[in-house]
Amino acid sequence: MTRHDLQLVNDGPRLPEIMDVFGHELQHAAELLRRYEKAVLERQVSQAVRQGGASELQLVDLVIQILEDMAPFSQDLAKLMPEETRVPESLIDRLRLDQLRAVMGGAEIRDTPHSGGDIDVF
Repeated sequence: MTRHDLQLVNDGPRLPEIMDVFGHELQHAAELLRRYEKAVLERQVSQAVRQGGASELQLVDLVIQILEDMAPFSQDLAKLMPEETRVPESLIDRLRLDQLRAVMGGAEIRDTPHSGGDIDVF
């Protein structure tokens, strides 16, 4: 990416909208981690908890808390940004996940996290 790619542009999605969607996506990521944490905890209840297992789950919980804090922060930050500020499409195109590129590019915001069904712990 060149410095030119990061300059403000006259077209492309509005930055406040991108920041709001970013917050939604962070919250979805936190929800997915919560499901994972719950699945692991349920499995550990039925088996002997291994040494260090609880501290590893505390790290997952820390990541969840970070995501849950950053989600509303980015959405509140979006409200402070000038509406006319636009995001270069080249930034959105760099996202690896099609679902993220779609919502960041202006698709409708999802109400629930990515589908994935039940989480099985092996």
